[in-house]
Amino acid sequence: MKQEKNMKTQEEVFREKVDHYEVCFIDHCPLREQCLRWLVGQYADTTRVMFNTINQRNPMYGNEHCEMYRPNKRAMMKRGFKNMYHDMPGYMERRIRWQLIASFGRRIYFEMRKGDRLITPAQQQTILNVCRANGWQGPINYDGEQEDWLW
Repeated sequence: MKQEKNMKTQEEVFREKVDHYEVCFIDHCPLREQCLRWLVGQYADTTRVMFNTINQRNPMYGNEHCEMYRPNKRAMMKRGFKNMYHDMPGYMERRIRWQLIASFGRRIYFEMRKGDRLITPAQQQTILNVCRANGWQGPINYDGEQEDWLW
C-alpha cells in the first residue's frame, strides 16, 4: 500500500482551510485549545469582512458539550479502492457496491473510490461492515493511505 507524504506544515494546512471551513472565534470556550475549528480560526485574515463561523451568541456552543467541537488530532485515512472488488465474486461485488452507494451517496462513493476524497476511519469501518455482512472475508484493498485531520 502506498504511503503518501504530506509535506505541508500545520500552519500551511490551517491557512488554506480557513477559507472554506466553519471556524470558531469563541475565545471563552473551554475546549478551544484542542478544537480544530478554533485553531483554524486563529489563521483567519483580519482584513476579511465575513467568514463561515459558529454563532457566538448561541448557548449550545462555546461550552464543554459543544456539538461543533472537532478534536485536533490526526487519523490514518485511506485513499481510493479501485482494486477492492478484483477478487470478489460478481454477485457479491454488485451487492456491496450498491449498499455502499446507499450508505454514502453516489457522488461521495465515487469520489472515495477514485481517491479524490479521503476515507475516514468511520467510513472504513462502514466499508468493512458492508463487506463482512455480504460474506466477503478477504482483505479490503485500498489504493493508499495518508494521515490527516478529521475535519
